[in-house]
Amino acid sequence: MIDKGKVMNKKILKLLYRSFDRELSEKNQKRLDDALENSDELRKERARAIAQRQALAKSGTQSFGPFFAERVMGRIESLGQTKANGFELFYETFKAMFQRLAIASAIVLLALVSYNLIKSDILPQDEIMFASEATMEEILDLPLF
Repeated sequence: MIDKGKVMNKKILKLLYRSFDRELSEKNQKRLDDALENSDELRKERARAIAQRQALAKSGTQSFGPFFAERVMGRIESLGQTKANGFELFYETFKAMFQRLAIASAIVLLALVSYNLIKSDILPQDEIMFASEATMEEILDLPLF
């Protein structure tokens, strides 16, 4: 069997918690007031709930700096203005990556040309720029070491 006292306490607790967020009907407010007069435990629960709500209200305002919402909205709006669609973002990313690749390739090419100039006493201009007139068969027939 269900204990009627426990069910009543749960209903009264729900009324108590609901009373913090909105106004109760006349009938429910009278039930809550009567229960608060007759129960020390319910009064303690009410005081504890009020203290928790006040602590939450105080901590929520201190967690973010002043004008937090305005700063966030400003950043969102500026992103929307600079990058109208995904294609522009893709283009900017591709451009940045290609610039890095082009610089790295130029450095490698310069290093190879420098290496060829250092290793050989006299090199014709064609061989400096890797454009010798050797055929593929001649190159493949060369000894490796």
